[in-house]
Amino acid sequence: MAHTNIAAGTHAHIAALIANYQCSHCHSTTSLSLTGTTPALTVHHDDDCPVLTGTLPAAPDIARAATT
Repeated sequence: MAHTNIAAGTHAHIAALIANYQCSHCHSTTSLSLTGTTPALTVHHDDDCPVLTGTLPAAPDIARAATT
């Protein structure tokens, strides 16, 4: 699995995204990562995921996770 990082702000926002994010195009998993001191959501996508390759945007899945 490859991954993408999404910076999202506070630890509370990141925790909500980690708990709720699911890529609608693969069997992704999520984890917390730090870029310096900035928390980020790391999404581990299947290698052939169209979101990972940039064919489809992650925005709908992120918006759904943020409002759940």
